[in-house]
Amino acid sequence: MLLCLIVLFLPVAQWCFSMYGFAKNGQLERNYQIGIKTRWIIASDETWEYVHRKYAFVFLGCGVLVATMPLDVAVGMIAARDINTMDMIWWWMLLALAVILVAWLVICGIIANHDAKNHYLDAALGNRE
Repeated sequence: MLLCLIVLFLPVAQWCFSMYGFAKNGQLERNYQIGIKTRWIIASDETWEYVHRKYAFVFLGCGVLVATMPLDVAVGMIAARDINTMDMIWWWMLLALAVILVAWLVICGIIANHDAKNHYLDAALGNRE
C-alpha cells in the first residue's frame, strides 16, 4: 500500500514542475481548471499572465513539497524494514508536509490575489504603461 503512495506522489510532483515551466514561460493560458484562480486573476488575460509569470514559484514550491513526500514514505519503510508499514513519526512527517503544502498554497494565493487586484485595477484605470 505504501508503494502506491510513492507511485501517486511522483507524477504529481512532476506535474507541479511542469506547471512551473509553463507558468514561468507564459504558456499557461487562462482557464478554470489549472492555475492560480481568483476573481481578480481570471478577470483578464493580462492579469492572468502577469500573476502566473510572477508567482510561478508557487508551482515550484508545491513540486518540492510533493517530491519530499515519497522520500518520507520510502525512508519510513526503510526505517521500519517493512514494505507495508512505517513508524508513526513518518506518518506525522507526511501530515506535516501536507499541512505545509496547504499553508503554502493559501498564503501564496492570498498574496497573489492582492497583487492581481492591484494590477487589474491599475490597468483598468490606465496607470500601467
